[in-house]
Amino acid sequence: MKKQLGPSDTFFPTPITLVTSGTMEKPNIITLAWVGMVCSEPPTIAISMTNKRHSTEIIRNQGEFTVNIPGNSKVAEVDYCGIVSGRRNNKFRETHFTPVPGLQVNAPIIQECAYNLECKVVNELQIGEFIVFLGQIVETHIDNNCVDDTGRIILGKVNPLVYAAGIREYWNLGEKVGTAFNVGKQLRLTDEG
Repeated sequence: MKKQLGPSDTFFPTPITLVTSGTMEKPNIITLAWVGMVCSEPPTIAISMTNKRHSTEIIRNQGEFTVNIPGNSKVAEVDYCGIVSGRRNNKFRETHFTPVPGLQVNAPIIQECAYNLECKVVNELQIGEFIVFLGQIVETHIDNNCVDDTGRIILGKVNPLVYAAGIREYWNLGEKVGTAFNVGKQLRLTDEG
């Protein structure tokens, strides 16, 4: 038996990200969980925020942003960047995050985040009161200690923070439970399909 909850935005886990916009001289950060990959070639990510956000205006005018993946040790800073406005606050100064120039975009990446994506806006959609920006990923950065000798990402070292939407909780990922496109092979009944 299952309980019906009706239409809901409760969904989990979602990546928690710090999206930066602006320039090195006037950078801004917003915490977003409505984020996801939407295409592999070209690599494209979607970010979504209400139309009233300061970041919406900056990204719309600038046409670029960065997506930064914070580790779970930065939970207080992440939460702070989601509850105060960049119109009135310098979130970089207040969180002690370090802005680092992007290589392909003017928006800075965040040094304290192990994984960073530089993105150029390729499309914008409005859904209800939310604006969805589709950003083509034009450069990716990762801390040296978060990759092995072959360049493979060591997810445990990135230690990304995730969000449980609707119930409003931050979590870490836990441990690896299987290898994608492999662990399910044990259920095959035949070699077909």
